[in-house]
Amino acid sequence: MVTTLRAVRTGDVVGGRYELEDARGSGSGGVVWGAFDRKLKRRVALKHPHTAADHTDRTRFRREAETAAQVHHPNAVSVFDTVDGDDCWLVMEYVPAKSLDQVLAAEGPLPPERVARIGAQIAGALAAVHAKNIVHRDVKPGNILITDDGVAKLTDFGVSIWREVTRTDDGRVTGTPAFTSPEVAGGYPAGRASDVFSLGATLFAAVEGTPPFGTGEPHEVLERVRRGEALPMRQAGPLTPLLGEMLRPRPDARPTADEVRSRIGEVVGDREPPPPPAPARRPARAPVWRRGAFKVAVAAVFVAAVGAVVLTWRHQAPAAQRAGGLVGDERTADPCALIDEGELRRFGPTRLFTTYGNFNRCDSLVDVGSKAPVDVEVQLITRASRAVQGQPFEVVEGAQDAGECDRTVVVDDKYAVRVSAKLKNPPLDLCTVAGVATDTVVEVLRSGPIPRRGTPFPAGSLAHVDACALLDDEALATLAAIDGDSAVNVFGNWACKWFSTIGGPGINLRYDQHPATEVVAGELVDLDGRPGYVELDKGSGTSCTVNVPHRPPNLPQRAQIDVVVLTVTGDRPGAEYCARAKRLAAVAAAKLPS
Repeated sequence: MVTTLRAVRTGDVVGGRYELEDARGSGSGGVVWGAFDRKLKRRVALKHPHTAADHTDRTRFRREAETAAQVHHPNAVSVFDTVDGDDCWLVMEYVPAKSLDQVLAAEGPLPPERVARIGAQIAGALAAVHAKNIVHRDVKPGNILITDDGVAKLTDFGVSIWREVTRTDDGRVTGTPAFTSPEVAGGYPAGRASDVFSLGATLFAAVEGTPPFGTGEPHEVLERVRRGEALPMRQAGPLTPLLGEMLRPRPDARPTADEVRSRIGEVVGDREPPPPPAPARRPARAPVWRRGAFKVAVAAVFVAAVGAVVLTWRHQAPAAQRAGGLVGDERTADPCALIDEGELRRFGPTRLFTTYGNFNRCDSLVDVGSKAPVDVEVQLITRASRAVQGQPFEVVEGAQDAGECDRTVVVDDKYAVRVSAKLKNPPLDLCTVAGVATDTVVEVLRSGPIPRRGTPFPAGSLAHVDACALLDDEALATLAAIDGDSAVNVFGNWACKWFSTIGGPGINLRYDQHPATEVVAGELVDLDGRPGYVELDKGSGTSCTVNVPHRPPNLPQRAQIDVVVLTVTGDRPGAEYCARAKRLAAVAAAKLPS
């Protein structure tokens, strides 16, 4: 059970000695305060976790804090002391600096020479850490501090009580998805080589403007990490060969941290680093990989990468694609036109449903002789929303287990079609069914633009409402490092995703079509005068969803009602996100047409 810490405030004295001055920030690891050490008359940084520690946590905290305090290096933040009273506190060196993540947010991608100098310093710190048999486990831009005079310091290592865990279904993966090594993504323990990989991914992001495996939902990023599907390097210059070695899939093939330090020294030599650009010349904004426009551009980059090998187009896109494209107007493209019920009838009788889920979706239910039918689901999506790779008409295999087989067909540089066949305990091979449906999708796409919908959406439908416009920057600020620039349109602006730049919780807002006669799932809550229904994810257990029914007055009652589905997902227990999910849902609900 998660226990909430007691509130602390400016002026409180911790451990009878450290007077809290100001909260420096709250991230995935905990809350950091600036404080004054009354005994030694100096400023320090104090950090404590978001939740209270039990006996096991305290034992681990003391052991690992003692280990971290053994590291003495000019490029590693020093640990001075611990306070283990009512709360656990870590007393650290105070560094007036910005995190590399903040630097990238203000300046965008950095020149290779500047990145090399940062990398050399952090590699030196990692070498010292590894010499003490300590593994950092979470090297990323947010854990590297950069001072005004260019000194880089590694922070936030060795204290597992604060370690945020990005869990896969088996709960074994630790770290931040975009900077996690393949072996850790596969469930193996972190080691020295995984730290080197994460440093390589961090330097890649600093020089290229995006992490090597892109961004998106944590499980999607981790799957690309496991498959080794890295983006090509275009701006790394002299760092390219070394970064390629640091990002090798096999841990034993990577250089050590000390070798990285030495190799980067050969790249930059003894030249002085160029002065940082004047802040006035470039307004602060989200890192390039979080900007809305880049979400489309990164999809084009993904087309050029499979693994670490750069591919070229075998042919130019057809003229129809270059002009209006195969998808055309997102809101009039008919996903049902991509389903051939005649082909699916080889497995059993079929029924077509146009009102399952979101408006970008069409379903064919196939009776295969079991208690429930196979649900063949076809969705039109933007490639940026799922970071789909491949060339036009290429079929990309996705999730596959006993109850689902997932395939994605690449349409062009912007769009894709997701096909899935679902049924628990199926009496046949679901991938065979998905394969038949996928062949139909490819055939329709090759024949020309996707046909248009035959019937317009009814008045009052949420199909006319832009989902990305329902949350503004003020509302998004309730979650760290999320703003409007990070919005990703899934398709038709009927679903929108916002991702954190620091690996924290993300937001998914989508529309759902729900039978008017059925009760909406969840616990009934009040959202500033509107009803909402809160439910926790029973699978991963790390998300909280609020469902908001939309029943416009003075309009004829329909068989279906539209529902706004807002989910906050992270890597902590889902109950911790419910308060923020309800606040965001209330903001979105207030903007719905009445």
